[in-house]
Amino acid sequence: LERRVFDRALAERAVRSGAEVRVKTAVTGLVREHGVVCGVIAEWQGRQIEISAQVVIAADGVESRVGSWAGMSTQLSLQDTMTCAQYLLAGIDWDVACLGYWIDEEIAPGGYAWVFPKGEGRANVGLGIQADLADLTALAYLNRFVEQEPALSTGSPVTLVAGNMPVAMPCSPMSAGGLMLVGDAARQVDPLTGGGIANAMTAGRLAAQVAAGALEADDTSARRLAAYQEQVEQAMGRRLMRNYRLRERFPPDQRASRNFVRLFAVAAGGT
Repeated sequence: LERRVFDRALAERAVRSGAEVRVKTAVTGLVREHGVVCGVIAEWQGRQIEISAQVVIAADGVESRVGSWAGMSTQLSLQDTMTCAQYLLAGIDWDVACLGYWIDEEIAPGGYAWVFPKGEGRANVGLGIQADLADLTALAYLNRFVEQEPALSTGSPVTLVAGNMPVAMPCSPMSAGGLMLVGDAARQVDPLTGGGIANAMTAGRLAAQVAAGALEADDTSARRLAAYQEQVEQAMGRRLMRNYRLRERFPPDQRASRNFVRLFAVAAGGT
């Protein structure tokens, strides 16, 4: 998936449906009335503005600040946090039909490294490391991995993305009066594989449906929006809980074992 193209395409579709996009706009606080969120405070083009909203849907990433401002528990422990770095490498010789995974404590302590080919000698090459186990930064581990892999060492990075990712149980609650969290903000990432795009899209659709129903009923209370968490749990809760328990069952020094690799491959959609 070409994330930059994908995200832009989603934004363009939203605009065609009537949404207004504000680029380079930082949300700095919440607006409340009678304890219910009814908008946000933001910095836009050098000035502070208030944006009213009957329902705020926060997709502001790991350890959501918006959720924290609303009094929700969003902070992660180090063992439930993965630090990730990824290059788009160009100029490599890699089979376009082959995905690569490395589960090795020397390469990526507590996590794994990956190669996702893009064709024409390009691939997304990255890794994730468990925050409390690493001696180096994720980028340092990635550079070492690329240098040591003959098929990758001839390539040149043309883009770099880095950041943290939750590998914890989903937030509970993930909604409050006038507010819902989605994606990384709600910890909807698969704790075994780190995959989160499909889950975020499912949660985004459910949040939109619950928000639409709440607006139609003129009721954005915490009780009304709690239907969102119920639907998310029905859609993915059992699978996320199972994979979190599987991850806990295999401590980092056992994650290169045959059983763990088999479980990981199945969870990642392989065989």
